[in-house]
Amino acid sequence: MENKIKLHQAKLEELQLIEGMLTDTAKWLKSIGSKQWNGILEGKDNHNTANAIEKGEVFYCTLENKPVGMFILWQNQSEWDQELWGTEDSEAYFYLHRLNLVREFAGKGIALDMLERIKEYGKVNQKTGIRLDCLASNEPLNQMYKKANFNFLKTIYNHDAGEQISDFNLYEYLYK
Repeated sequence: MENKIKLHQAKLEELQLIEGMLTDTAKWLKSIGSKQWNGILEGKDNHNTANAIEKGEVFYCTLENKPVGMFILWQNQSEWDQELWGTEDSEAYFYLHRLNLVREFAGKGIALDMLERIKEYGKVNQKTGIRLDCLASNEPLNQMYKKANFNFLKTIYNHDAGEQISDFNLYEYLYK
């Protein structure tokens, strides 16, 4: 079954919706024993979400007018991206962060559909590609990115993510 999700660029008045999705995902991650995104539960906003919304870099998706997930697409590298990818001065890539789903929609192909919308958006905006990182230990997430035709590039070992020291896999999708 093909999902008919719609992509929306978040507006500042939707900050509560976006923060709610982030918090719910952080709570779920904690419930399964992950330290990832614990900063959100402590009130830390390492991604400066309100500012990212104002810059047009926060998106959410809906299915039949229900929010199903959100993500951040940065035009420029964050400090985090520079640590993982090396410093790059161009805006050739979007850097994908905080991709997450409303839990009731997990396991239904929505995340793959969201990744397709992200790739379409990058193509329309004439990007060279989309880059992302994820925990190397999260096998389902790594498999999802591979299934969405993101190419595994390398693993960054023992990187300090603030909440934990972990290995991170780097993925890239290039437009032909």
